[in-house]
Amino acid sequence: MSKEKPVYSTATGSSRRDATEGSSSYKPSAGPCKMRLETKGRGGKAVTVLFNLTFPNEAEAVSVMKQMQTSLGCGATFKNGTIELRGDMRDRIASHFERLGMKLVRAGG
Repeated sequence: MSKEKPVYSTATGSSRRDATEGSSSYKPSAGPCKMRLETKGRGGKAVTVLFNLTFPNEAEAVSVMKQMQTSLGCGATFKNGTIELRGDMRDRIASHFERLGMKLVRAGG
């Protein structure tokens, strides 16, 4: 009998890298935060995108995003170093950033 390699074994554990390990692509920006409205590729739905974020780390950016979700009453997500909020929230986000004492610049039209 020849020794065959096992097809599947749990002895060594997973060979995949942990998703949370080293996957942070967030880097703070030196300039002011910017905001734009996007509708392309989203089925005609408007999404307000905050990019060029100046928060010191990703955890702080996510906490500010959660504050905006509760105060504005909208859905939001943090993707690829940007904050995406559902709907046209530009005016309300601008006033929220003023209350925080942070500078926000409108980008695009």
